[in-house]
Amino acid sequence: MTSFSRIVLPVATGTVVLTLLAGCSSSGTDAAAPSSSASVTASTAESTPVSTPESTPAPEAPSETPAPSDEPSASPDSTDTAGHNDADISFAKMMIPHHIQAIDMVTLAQTRAGDQWIRDFAAKITETRDPEIRTIKGWLDGWGEEPHPRDHKMPGMLPKAEIAKLAKADGSAFDRLFVTMMIKHHQGAIKMAEEEAASGAYAEAKAMADTIVTTQRAELKELKQYLAKLK
Repeated sequence: MTSFSRIVLPVATGTVVLTLLAGCSSSGTDAAAPSSSASVTASTAESTPVSTPESTPAPEAPSETPAPSDEPSASPDSTDTAGHNDADISFAKMMIPHHIQAIDMVTLAQTRAGDQWIRDFAAKITETRDPEIRTIKGWLDGWGEEPHPRDHKMPGMLPKAEIAKLAKADGSAFDRLFVTMMIKHHQGAIKMAEEEAASGAYAEAKAMADTIVTTQRAELKELKQYLAKLK
């Protein structure tokens, strides 16, 4: 081989090597491209959350549909209906005119009694009966009821003729008549209150009935003691 050949061949060989290297480099780039793309895709998949049925929030219930309540709905009168019975109504309807008659009697005593004890006793009755009448009237209003008229028959209620007789009396005659009538009146009130305490359902009415029994028994004892002195 000539010297020329020795010079050219290495150059040619170098060119072939470069060409082969370039081919390998190009082939390596083409093969690596999917891997690079897959790497980017995987990276993107990791950074972007995928919506699944489990991760999707449940739709909210319509606001116009209220949640059902465990408590039963009640009409405005249901409390009253459940809280009282016929015995309560009867007691309240009778006790108002009964108390009013007692106040009529003690009002007469303020000007016609002969003994100061009668006038003091009359004032004490007014102090207790007035607030009870107002309270009982409130119950009846809530129940849609009205008190009985004054001529309604009930225990201890005195007829108009006896009240008229009392209105005409004066002094010691008034005192004796007043005490005799008031004893009968108290006995009737105690009887009605005892019936309410035994048969009523309304707590406030039963409590008042107990008070009436206690108060009027004490007053009844005073009246009987005073009447014994007159004899």
